[in-house]
Amino acid sequence: MSDSGDPQWDLLPDQPEPFFGLSGEYDVRDLKRSYNALIRKFKPEKFPEEFQKIRAAYERLDDALRYGETSQTSPGTSDLQFNWAELLQEQLEPEPTTVPLQPPTDANADHEHAEPVFLSDEQPLHERVRTERLQDLYQELKTLPVKTPYEYYALAFLSDFLDSHSQSFPMWLLKGLKAHPDDQALFELLHQYFVTCDSLEGLEELLVNTSRVVRSDRFYYLTENAWDRLLRESPFLAFRHTLAACEENLLDYRVDHLLVFYIHILKAALWKADRVWLASTFSLIETNLRRLPPWLEYEFHFLELIRVYQRERELFLTGGPLRAIIDQTIQDYCTQSEQQADQSFLECQQLLVSQRNELLEEFDLTRTECETIQMLWEKIAEDVFERINTGFHDSFPETLEQRTKQLVAQLSEEDSGADYRRSVKIPRLGFLLFLAVSVMISLLGLVFKGDAINGPFLILGCLLLLNGVVFVISSIISEHVVRAFYLSWWRQNLMQFYQSDWVPLVALALQLKQLKQKQFRKNKAYNLDEVAIFMLHDVSLYFYTTAQRLLTACE
Repeated sequence: MSDSGDPQWDLLPDQPEPFFGLSGEYDVRDLKRSYNALIRKFKPEKFPEEFQKIRAAYERLDDALRYGETSQTSPGTSDLQFNWAELLQEQLEPEPTTVPLQPPTDANADHEHAEPVFLSDEQPLHERVRTERLQDLYQELKTLPVKTPYEYYALAFLSDFLDSHSQSFPMWLLKGLKAHPDDQALFELLHQYFVTCDSLEGLEELLVNTSRVVRSDRFYYLTENAWDRLLRESPFLAFRHTLAACEENLLDYRVDHLLVFYIHILKAALWKADRVWLASTFSLIETNLRRLPPWLEYEFHFLELIRVYQRERELFLTGGPLRAIIDQTIQDYCTQSEQQADQSFLECQQLLVSQRNELLEEFDLTRTECETIQMLWEKIAEDVFERINTGFHDSFPETLEQRTKQLVAQLSEEDSGADYRRSVKIPRLGFLLFLAVSVMISLLGLVFKGDAINGPFLILGCLLLLNGVVFVISSIISEHVVRAFYLSWWRQNLMQFYQSDWVPLVALALQLKQLKQKQFRKNKAYNLDEVAIFMLHDVSLYFYTTAQRLLTACE
């Protein structure tokens, strides 16, 4: 699919692969790249209908890829669902249309299943729906001793209109799967029900009943979306008990689908589950690490990073209110839908940029409790960036060196720049003065040496030792001076620089290192290499520049 042209909307919902421009060998990462490219063009706030179509196609194909299911479902399934809903709705309207519809077919089913079912020798079922009472037809189908998959389809759709039981539609599909366990159309129709149904009423019972019919590891693929909903909206104890009850009914020895399911569900469960369940689940995955494909290993490493952060979370939250906001944003990313998570993350970036002074006060340099959250924040930021970026590139502009020189020259001319130069010179001058005095004493000792030959050499050795001590002390004092000026002066000016210009933080730090001790007009820049090191360890500056990057990308 060409990036310059519009998507082929007519390929949806039945042909998601060509819609995303995928063919041959591809994996979850290839699909995600194509999906991100589309939603950068069709943003949900500007094109809600188009976004929903893209998202639905992505979720369908993503589910199939992650679980190793076939990526193409029978076109007969979607035709069947559409035609039945239309036919039933037409009969309920005062003036039904008289244009006949062709019976749906299932291209992947056996020949006898692909034929429309006739309950009489004269009229097919889809025609009888137009002319007979739905209640009579429903009762007639229910009393058939042996039913084909097509008849179970019909019963499911009729029950959705006529039966007051909220679970009648999926229960007829389950009965059909029990009678015809290899029917892919019934299976996919039930899968789509779990994807689209938003109600929690009877969901736990339905999941247990499903596990009694679909007893292979395909159960996880079939019901994953329902577990997401149950975990998000119910107490974890209910989720855990229902899952345990379902897994008691499964007979499959394979664990591939199980691993995909648990790694998926853990992202949200980490914030609700008890420690015993989490420890058991992580142990199960770690035992089967060698079975994970690369993309799933990456997901698992992200979960491990969240787990480490949760152990450090109490210490991290001992700071100010901005830390609580950052923590909540991470939770939203793990527990909310993708669209809600992206919105929450971008709102947090806007807040961090707008509260620059509070951000500077919140984090000191080289805070060890922030190392994990920085790694976690970076992974989340990269994921969100891939979806929202409209053409922004992390590049090293040709003018970076010139812009860096201008920044340093400007700072050197300020009053604080003069104070900075004087302050960093004092430890150096002190060391040089002590060294000069030591040399003079050593020379005098050699000139006026007495009878003891070792006297001058002893004095010289002591002075050299003292010079070493003074050098270390002066270096420590110099570092503290640079650190103090960085906290009170440098980082403020660096944030102002990033308000109008964005370059990778590492690139700016490298440029500062290269400008060490260079002359700027009448002033010399001191200790720029140490300033660069402080920049790379500045948690506040990291959060600020990351926020500027994301906000610039979505402009």
